[in-house]
Amino acid sequence: MVFKQNRFLTLLLALGVIGAAWALSQRYKVETNNRAVEIAIDYAETVKLAGASGLTVEETLMRLKKAGASSLAVQETTVADLAASGSVQIGRPGQYDSQTVILGLSHKMIDALSSTGLDIEMINPGGASGTAAIVRTKAQPDYVLSLPVGLPEQAVSAASTVGMPVVARLISYPDQDKDDIERSAALLAQNGIRKVIFAGDEVLGFRGGIDEVAEVFKKHNIIYGSVEFARQKGDGRLSAKMLPNMIRVHSITAAEMGGLDQPTAVERFEKAAKERNIRLIYVRMFDFGDPDSLEKNADYITSIASNLESEGMGAKPARIFDDPSVPIPAVILMAVGAAGGAILLILSLVRLKASLVWFGFAFLAVIFASLAASGIPIGLKLVAFSTAIIFPSLAVLHAASNTPNTPDNKPIRSNLWNAIVRFTGVVIITGAGGLIVAGLLSKLEFMLRIDQFSGVKMAHLIPIVAAAFMLASGIGWGSGTWNEQKERVVSAAKRLAEQPVLFWQAALAFILIGMVGILLARSGNEPGVGVSGLELKIRAMLDTLLVVRPRTKEFLIGHPAMFLGITAALGGRRNLAAVLLVVGTIGEVSLLNTFCHIHTPIAISVLRSIIGAALGLAIGVILLIIFSRPAGDAGHKRASKDSGRKQVGVQK
Repeated sequence: MVFKQNRFLTLLLALGVIGAAWALSQRYKVETNNRAVEIAIDYAETVKLAGASGLTVEETLMRLKKAGASSLAVQETTVADLAASGSVQIGRPGQYDSQTVILGLSHKMIDALSSTGLDIEMINPGGASGTAAIVRTKAQPDYVLSLPVGLPEQAVSAASTVGMPVVARLISYPDQDKDDIERSAALLAQNGIRKVIFAGDEVLGFRGGIDEVAEVFKKHNIIYGSVEFARQKGDGRLSAKMLPNMIRVHSITAAEMGGLDQPTAVERFEKAAKERNIRLIYVRMFDFGDPDSLEKNADYITSIASNLESEGMGAKPARIFDDPSVPIPAVILMAVGAAGGAILLILSLVRLKASLVWFGFAFLAVIFASLAASGIPIGLKLVAFSTAIIFPSLAVLHAASNTPNTPDNKPIRSNLWNAIVRFTGVVIITGAGGLIVAGLLSKLEFMLRIDQFSGVKMAHLIPIVAAAFMLASGIGWGSGTWNEQKERVVSAAKRLAEQPVLFWQAALAFILIGMVGILLARSGNEPGVGVSGLELKIRAMLDTLLVVRPRTKEFLIGHPAMFLGITAALGGRRNLAAVLLVVGTIGEVSLLNTFCHIHTPIAISVLRSIIGAALGLAIGVILLIIFSRPAGDAGHKRASKDSGRKQVGVQK
C-alpha cells in the first residue's frame, strides 16, 4: 500500500486534514453562533387578510406576530400606484405649460421623490397637513409614474404600533447618483429600517451605481437581503460590495404558491434555513378567501417557526454572519496536505527516486501554499479544484491496488471483511480531500454563496475518466517503473485495437457514458436535468427517516458499486472489478462535491457524507449476500450429492 510505503507523505497528508479541521472549527463556530432566522410577512397580503377577517391591520399583524412572524416586508409605493388608487392625479404635458404636474402629494412623498433625483418645482404647498400639494417637473409622465415615493406611511405606522421591524422592499430607478441614494438611505434610517430587499428584476445601482449604493448603505448600517434564485441584475456585485452587511433570503413566489400545499412550503423554508444558511424567509400567505384565513395562515407561520425551533434555529430578527478568519498556518497545512496527496497519487502509479519525490512535493507545496495563503479567491479555487481531482483518484487507486490478477476461486463473500476495511479507507481518503476543500474555501463570500467552487462538472468528470483509463490500461492495479507502466498502456491499447467490439461491450459502454452524462447534467450550481417523481418520493421518505438526507447517486449507485468492485478485485475478478470501480467513482466525486457547497453548514455536509457511505455500504453488503448465495449454495448442494454417490458406490 502506498500509504504504508510512504509514511512521511502520509503524515503530511494527515497534517493537511488537521489544518482543515482547524479551519472548519472556526467556520463551525460562526455557523452555530448565528441561528436566528427571520420570518418576514408581506404587508399587502396582510391588508388582504385584515379585510377578509374584519380586523384592523394592526390586529392582524399582532396575531401573526404571536404566531411567529418577526418582521413586516413593505414595498415602496410608486407614483403609478398612487395614480391607480386615485390618491394623486397626473397632469399631462400641454395642460400645464408643457410640464408634468402631480396633484395630491404629501410632503413626505415629495421628499421621497426628490431623493430619486427628480427635478421638481412646488406650485402649491397645500394645506397645513400637506396632503394637497401640487408640484411640476419637466420629466415625461411615463418616467414619473415609475418612480418610488417612499414606503406607505400607514404600513410603517402599523408595524411600529405592534413592535415589528420593517424590511424595506425598494424599487430601482435610473439616473440615481450618490446624493439621491444618501437621501433614500437617510429616510430609511429615520424610520429605524435596517434591512433592504429589492423588488423587481434589478437592484438599485445596477446601471453603474453599485459602489455608491454599497458605500451609503454600509454607512447607515443597512443590511442587504439577497433573494435566492431571484437572479436580480446586479445582485452578485452588490452582495460582494455589501459584505459583511448581507444576508441570504428565501422566498416562494406568488406564482409557485398556487401549486404547493402547506407541509411542502414549511419543509422548503426549513431546509433553506437548515441546509443553505438562509437567514430571512419571506413568507407569502396561502388563503385570503374566507373569515378563517387569518387563523389558517397563523397556523402556517406557527408551523414554520416550530420547525425552525426543532432544528435549533429561533424565529428571531436575522443577524449578519461573522467571517471565519481562518488562520494562515491552517491554510498552509491544507496546501501541504493537498501536495502530499498529489505525490501519493503519482506514487500509486509510478515508482520514483526519493530525490524526485521530494523535489516534486516541495514544488507543489510551495505553489499550493502561495496560491492559498494569498487569500485571493482564484488562488483558493485553483488549489481546491486540484484537491477535488486528486483525492477521488487516489481513493480509486487505493481500492484497486495490490489485488490478485487471477480469480482465487474462493466464494466471493470470503473477502467481505477485507472489502469493508478497504471501502472505509476509500471513503476516508475522499473525505480527507473534501475537508481540505471545505477548509480552503471557508470564507464569508463562499458561505453566503457570493462566490462558489469553480469547475464542478470537470471535478466530476476527470476522476471518472482517469479511473477508467487507469484500470483499463492496467496501471491502476499497482505501481511500477515508468517503462513498465508505459508498456502496460501500450499492450492494453494493442489488445483493444485487435479485439472485436462485442454487442454487450458496446451496450455497457453506452450505459456508462449515459450515466456519466446524466451525472454531469445534474451536477453544478444550475443542473440541466430535473429530478424524477420517483426520486422525489425517495427523497421525501429519507428526509422523514434520517437526520440529513444523503445524495441518491452516492448511496444507491456509487458506494454500493465501489464496495462490490473492491470485493471483485480482492477475488481477482479484474474485468468485473474495473467496471464496478469506475461506476463507484461516481460516489467518491459526489462525496467530495458535498464539501464544495460552502453555503451548506459543515456539520450538515459531514453528516450527509457519513450517512451516505454507511447506507451505500449496507446496500453493497446486502447485494453481495444476495447475488453470491445462490452460486455458493448450489456448489454446496452439488458437493453433497457427489459425496453421497461415492459413499453409495463404496457400500456396493
